[in-house]
Amino acid sequence: ITDFLEYLEVEQNRSQKTAENYHLYLMRLVDFAGDVQLKEINDELLRKWRLWLARLKDDRGQELSKLTQNYHLIALRSFLRFCSKRGFKTLAPDKVELPRVKRKQVAFLNENELKNLFAIVPNNTKIGLRDRAIIALLYSSGLRVSELTNLDISHVNLTRKEFMVRGKGQKDRVVFVDESAASLLTAYLSSRT
Repeated sequence: ITDFLEYLEVEQNRSQKTAENYHLYLMRLVDFAGDVQLKEINDELLRKWRLWLARLKDDRGQELSKLTQNYHLIALRSFLRFCSKRGFKTLAPDKVELPRVKRKQVAFLNENELKNLFAIVPNNTKIGLRDRAIIALLYSSGLRVSELTNLDISHVNLTRKEFMVRGKGQKDRVVFVDESAASLLTAYLSSRT
């Protein structure tokens, strides 16, 4: 498992957080099956583990969501693929089927909610200008909070209203913002000098 986690970070360029999550998911397999040998991972063990996951309760006493159960299976499938590539005899990764999971609908702010949000943020202080710029950038661009916090000012082009961000999987992409977000960001940056 340690070799697999290092492989994720080094060769697959996955984040450390992804490796930590995969470690947790695989340790739950060990919690269920004990120190099982790779060749002992079979359809029946997989079926029983899925049932065990469906009944498992988290720290708050709640059952794991179907999506979280799927993450366990994704981690196992990835681990089995890793083992298979290295010549170990084990269950074929494609035998680990993922059930369909209905994802929650994304909720969007309506125009009034957005106006109310801006109304409570002052526009006469540096912190207020910063908070307004943050809200506008998140709303206008669809950035993740982690992408915004890692944003480098040298990657921002306010003339073209675009910038480069490094997202999940360390993939770079161009993000565009509207005039309002660009103006608020300009006002905030001017207040800092």
